[in-house]
Amino acid sequence: MQPIPWSSSEFEHNTSSRNSIVYSLIQHLSKIFGDMARINSSSLQSSFFQTPAATMPPAHLYDRRRKQWISDQILDWLLQNKNPDLNTKVLAICNFDAYSGELNFVFGEAHLGGRVAAIYLPRLRQQFYVKKSDTNKLFEQRVVKEAVHELGHAFGLTHCEKSKCVMHFSNSLQDTDYKYHRFCERCNKILKRQVTDK
Repeated sequence: MQPIPWSSSEFEHNTSSRNSIVYSLIQHLSKIFGDMARINSSSLQSSFFQTPAATMPPAHLYDRRRKQWISDQILDWLLQNKNPDLNTKVLAICNFDAYSGELNFVFGEAHLGGRVAAIYLPRLRQQFYVKKSDTNKLFEQRVVKEAVHELGHAFGLTHCEKSKCVMHFSNSLQDTDYKYHRFCERCNKILKRQVTDK
């Protein structure tokens, strides 16, 4: 689990809220993945939060014209920067907007069957679209769903046709809100097979 801020100053002023999101996410992921995967929070030491500069992606990964970060390049940087072993998946929790390829934006992205995944928080917040705050619970549910979705891709799962499955593609917040935070029976079986085969 790797929180990544928009800037070092933003990180310093919002450490407590970022902590609560990350630690809440760890609890949810532990329940969802169960004994299939172990959630390691050892990288979330207090020393980590005191040295934000090392966790920030380089400026050339930012598209100034679009005012968005380039997601696929963030993943490549994350892979190089964290260098996880073959049995480890790194999930970046990014507090900035991003796009990938022909898509105007992404809630998250992962290397399919790879070692890195990322989710992007701004568009999961209601106030990104209207001047109305969403509840912390609703925001937390969206973060969990997108994190599970992208980790599912990292474990080799593709998009699911079932609209309630967490692996269903989300083109909007409505899609994310509609689906469950868990895998459907079919995706769960595939996931277990993927993990067992490794």
